[in-house]
Amino acid sequence: MMRWQRLLQAIALTLSMTTMAWADDSPSLRVTARLQDAAQAQVGGTVQLELQVMTPTWFTQPPRLPELELPGVIVTPPSGHGAIVRDQQDGVAYSGLRYTYLLSPTAAGALHVPALTVSAQVGPGGSAVTASSEPMDFNVGGGSGVAGDVAAAELTITQDYALEPDPLVKGGRVTRSITQRAQGMQAMLLPAAPLEDVAGFKRYPREPEVTTLTDTRGGFIGGQRIDRADYVAEETGTLHLPDVIMQWRDASSGQREQQALSGREFVVTVSPLVDPPFSLTDDLAQLRHGLRWVLPVAWLAWVVGGGFAALMIWLGWPWWRRGIQKIRLQIQRASARRKAGEPWHWRVWRRAASRGAVSDTASISAFYRWLGVITGASDMRAATRQLDAPNRQAVETALRAAYGNPNGGKRWRAGLAAASRQWRRLWRTRQKPTPAYTLPAAVNPVPVEQTGSFKQTGAR
Repeated sequence: MMRWQRLLQAIALTLSMTTMAWADDSPSLRVTARLQDAAQAQVGGTVQLELQVMTPTWFTQPPRLPELELPGVIVTPPSGHGAIVRDQQDGVAYSGLRYTYLLSPTAAGALHVPALTVSAQVGPGGSAVTASSEPMDFNVGGGSGVAGDVAAAELTITQDYALEPDPLVKGGRVTRSITQRAQGMQAMLLPAAPLEDVAGFKRYPREPEVTTLTDTRGGFIGGQRIDRADYVAEETGTLHLPDVIMQWRDASSGQREQQALSGREFVVTVSPLVDPPFSLTDDLAQLRHGLRWVLPVAWLAWVVGGGFAALMIWLGWPWWRRGIQKIRLQIQRASARRKAGEPWHWRVWRRAASRGAVSDTASISAFYRWLGVITGASDMRAATRQLDAPNRQAVETALRAAYGNPNGGKRWRAGLAAASRQWRRLWRTRQKPTPAYTLPAAVNPVPVEQTGSFKQTGAR
C-alpha cells in the first residue's frame, strides 16, 4: 500500500514539473565569447574571437549578430556561415552556432572587447529573445617598430622564375614571383616583397594577388600574397638578380625570423635574325592596293567651291528670291513692250498673209491691228487718205477683193501684203517719234483744213 502511494506522489511531482516548464513561454538563449590564444596577440598578427549562440530548443530564424569596432584593430566580421556546436549545462542540452571574428591589432596596448548582444527567434512560437556575452580584456604585444613587420605563427615563403624566351636574349623578359602563405594571419597584413630595380634590367611591377585561405567549410585558415615583377633585359652579357631577404616575427616566441631567397644569374645574348617566310615589304605594299581611291586636287576645290556657293545661296535666299521676282517682272514688261510694238504686229500680219490655211477673218484682224499701231487709224481709208492715187486705188481693190468676192482666196491677201510693204516704208519715213510726255495720236484728233475732217496726231 505504501509503495503505491509513493508511486502516485512521484507521478504527481513529474506532472507538476512538466506543467511548470510548459508555463514558461520564453525559451532561453545563451551567448558566450572567447578569444583563441589571447596571450599570443601581437601587432601584425591575427586573433580569432569565437561567439557561440545556443538555445535548448531551435532557431526559427538565423541569429542577428552585432557589429564590432575596436580602436587600433582591423576587425573582419563572420562570413555568415556558422559551425554547429552542442553543449550541456545543468542537465539541459543546448545546440547552436559558432561564429568567428578576426581581430588584427595594428597598435600595442590593452584592448577591451564589450559585451556582444545577439537577438534571435527560437522555440515553436518563434519568440524573439536577446542575450549578451561577457565583456573581456586582453593585451597586445608590441612589434619591432619596423614598417611592415608582422607576427605569424607559421609563414611559408617560396619564389619562382619564368623566362621568355629561354635562353634569355636582349629584350627578353624574366618574371620573378614571391609567394607568402601565413596561417592565422590575414592576407592584407602580409608585407610586400622587396622587388627593386636592378642594373641592366627594366622593371615592370605587377599588382599583387591577395587571397584568404579557408578550409572546406569556409573556416578561416590564413592568408596568401603573391608579388610579381617583370625584368626586361636592356643589355647583353651576364646580368644578375640579387637575393631577397624576407623578415617576420614568430607569433609564439616573438623572435625575429628571416629567410633569404636566392637570386639568379642570366647570360643575355643578341637576338638572332630570322628571315620571315614571306616578304613583309611586299605584303604591306600590296595591302589594299586595289581599293585605293585617288581624288584629284581640282575635285576637292570644286567640292569646296560648290559647298561655299550653296551656303551663300541658302543664307541669302530671301534676297535671291526678291531678285528673281524682279528679273521675272522685267522680262514680262519687256515682252509686253515688244508685243505692243509695230515690228511684232508686222510679223504677225506677214505670217497670217503667207499662210493659206489661215481664215480671212484672222488675216484681216492681224492687218488692222498692225495698221492701228503704225498709223493710229481704225480703218484703211483713213489711214491711206494722205497717200497718192495709185495707193488709194490699191486700197479700194483690196477691200473689194476681201469683202466683195468671197472666193478671192489668196489673191487679196497677196495684193494687200505687197501694198502694205510699200505703205510701211512710206509711213515709217514720215512718222516722227512721239515725245514721251505727249498723248498718242489715236486719242487726240485734230481738224484737217483741206478736207474738213479730223486727223489724229500727237499733242502736247
